[in-house]
Amino acid sequence: MKRAFFFLILLLGYVSLIPWCIFWVGLHRVQGRPTLADPRAFDRAALVKAWERCGESPPLVVKRLSPSTVVAQIALGEPRPFRPGQRAAWRIASSHNLAHPVGSAWWHISGAALTIWITRNWSADQISAAVARDGLCDGQSAQP
Repeated sequence: MKRAFFFLILLLGYVSLIPWCIFWVGLHRVQGRPTLADPRAFDRAALVKAWERCGESPPLVVKRLSPSTVVAQIALGEPRPFRPGQRAAWRIASSHNLAHPVGSAWWHISGAALTIWITRNWSADQISAAVARDGLCDGQSAQP
């Protein structure tokens, strides 16, 4: 009985690492990283406007994603699966991958990995500034 319990715990540990392994492989496939934008180059109103054009709600807040969170969002089919900052970060990741092709087989995995990376490494102001600088949500659907 103890062996079965140990095996179950070990199996659950390995299964919980799978999303992180996929994340690292997907991130490894991305060529470089997007260029950071300086939020000080924009007034606050421009940052908020860029944020809202991407379908984000004020205030400018980004909630860090994790690979496990993204898998849970997909698996559970959350009614509103987007967390604060996720749509805007996805726009940056998508734009970067379009400029630096990763191959069609890796498009979604590397895009999701880069979106996760951006939410974990950039502030909401930096994300909003990159969206404003590059015009990523101008006249486009905010849905990824």
